[in-house]
Amino acid sequence: MTTLRQLGRFPSFFRGSLNQTLATLDKPLQFEPLPPRPLVLVPGAFCTSSVMNRLGRKVEELGRSVCVPPSFAFYYSALANLCRLPQAAADFIAWLDEIGRRRGFSEVDVAGHSNGSLIALLARDMIDGGEVECSVKMRKVLTMAAPFGGMPNARVLATMIPCCRDLVAGCDTLRRVERQGGVVAHSLVAQGDFLVPPVNQFLSSSTMTVMEGFQHMDFVVGGSDKIERTAGEIVKWLGNGC
Repeated sequence: MTTLRQLGRFPSFFRGSLNQTLATLDKPLQFEPLPPRPLVLVPGAFCTSSVMNRLGRKVEELGRSVCVPPSFAFYYSALANLCRLPQAAADFIAWLDEIGRRRGFSEVDVAGHSNGSLIALLARDMIDGGEVECSVKMRKVLTMAAPFGGMPNARVLATMIPCCRDLVAGCDTLRRVERQGGVVAHSLVAQGDFLVPPVNQFLSSSTMTVMEGFQHMDFVVGGSDKIERTAGEIVKWLGNGC
């Protein structure tokens, strides 16, 4: 029954994957991060920064200033952000430090989608551990379909996709991410996720919301109703940045 249910989720997963790939070809929007505390939207694997265009605009409409980091390696289209998560976290920290100094803010909130959630939390662990310095503090993190418990078949996929080496259940990267659970303001769980089991998408049942009818990519490339609901949840749990 579980296998049949999982297979039934595949058509919506395929549509979401296609929409996500098309979104990687869009030109990234230029957002305006404003002090005192802008919101950083961090995309996941197979995503360029342009995948956050629609969600970023909707969050802006709700009164929150936004910024999105540049695409992580390997940069091009649907092959973006497949590097190891520690490499992506280091690049994220360098960008965050630079943009904070340039724009005049020293604190941000973060909303990460899928691996983007892990990148942000791993970056915070690297800063807390003294591995690297950053002038900007990450105050709260909201996660969307984050693979906290790993991803099925990650060990097999790791031979082809570098970031999957950091998605093997119980690996060091996931343990480091879990150490930062105290800054996770809330987790949005994709109920119909084909890629990551819903039970793997949160650290605490007391700080999560199940998003009914959501597939893995719907938070960032779903229909207008899903984008609007996602933006509303972000502002609800992270506030208006004042």
